[in-house]
Amino acid sequence: MFGTSFVPKSIWQVYSWLYAFLPGFCDIYTIGLAAVCWAMWLARNRATSEKKWINTPFEIVFTACAFLEYWAGLQKPMMTEVVKKGDEMLKENASQMLLLCGPPRPGSTEHAEEEEG
Repeated sequence: MFGTSFVPKSIWQVYSWLYAFLPGFCDIYTIGLAAVCWAMWLARNRATSEKKWINTPFEIVFTACAFLEYWAGLQKPMMTEVVKKGDEMLKENASQMLLLCGPPRPGSTEHAEEEEG
């Protein structure tokens, strides 16, 4: 999806991957990683406790963007702009990929409908 088949197996491999694809944003790697992990955790909790499955991985990306946007205000003034720029970049790229992928397939929510019905 992101132009690579590499799956990181450690935090250092994640940072290496981030550096390869986002070399100018070293200062916000940890903030971005925390936002993605938190978004995945929330999606997992909704799936296990509320039986609400995600329709597309982009839901996690846009949730992470919401965290980044909120957390930008908690940073030092110089970092605020960097986090906001990273958030905008992520949203823009995810939006473009979502348009290329199209809407979720009709069968992708079958599991959630079975659980509710």
